[in-house]
Amino acid sequence: LTLGIVNVVGSSIARLTDCGIYLHCGAEIGVASTKVYTSQIIVMVSMALFLSSDSRSKQDRRREIFEGLIDLPGKLETCLKELDTPMHELAQRLKDNSSILLFGRGYQFATCLEGALKIKEVSYIHTEGIHAGELKHGPLALVDENMPVILFATKDSIATKVHNALHQVTARG
Repeated sequence: LTLGIVNVVGSSIARLTDCGIYLHCGAEIGVASTKVYTSQIIVMVSMALFLSSDSRSKQDRRREIFEGLIDLPGKLETCLKELDTPMHELAQRLKDNSSILLFGRGYQFATCLEGALKIKEVSYIHTEGIHAGELKHGPLALVDENMPVILFATKDSIATKVHNALHQVTARG
């Protein structure tokens, strides 16, 4: 069974899959739009909540996640307001670079790839999203005091591994 999570009815993925979930979040007007990506993540979390619904031991965690999804729009609005000035300042610092590396691991790897895509689309700066676990297999050779690096790190089960990547990057300036 193949499930497609798509925004456009009749798209290639919708036609090629056995069944699907239509996001109906509207057309992406701007190049930097992330509403389809964000909607896909929310659908996958919702699917995971549904699939775990028969587990009594996970009921409290399911409720916590569900309540978090309900609070998400307000939290995103607050976050965007608080980060507007710092992100503008960061963009000013990065705008003259020829390359930027983004590292992520676990759940954040997909966000890392999406971030790299958006930076490329908007700024035309060469940007790569790289799995933080693959750091020693080539990408670390690109890191020096002139290479901007953005590392996606969250407080989760792989935080220690992400911090190891952070130490490797900071050791190179």
